[in-house]
Amino acid sequence: MISFKEQVEKDNGGTFLNLSEFGEEHRLNDTLCTCILQGDTIQQALSIGEGISKNYPTIYGADLTVNVKASDLEEETPVYGQLFTVDEEIYIVQSVKEDMGMLTIGLVANER
Repeated sequence: MISFKEQVEKDNGGTFLNLSEFGEEHRLNDTLCTCILQGDTIQQALSIGEGISKNYPTIYGADLTVNVKASDLEEETPVYGQLFTVDEEIYIVQSVKEDMGMLTIGLVANER
């Protein structure tokens, strides 16, 4: 019987990042990775109660959330304020969270 942590690691690659399900290949800081990209919206922020005090970079730019296995970016885990490229588009790292082997990277780009 495998442990819970082993099962989560198996699910990260086999289910969540499965190329025939949610996963897509993108170049993250010159590293080709299987990941999930999600564009954040103002409507989403308002629906979870962040709308009153949150700035809205999507008005003048882009918000992007990247979910990727931490091991895929092991040598270059991003940090707050760092420039970060997704398919050669330049963003700034707004947040990085790691949970059970997965990174959730919040990115913003100013397009003004």
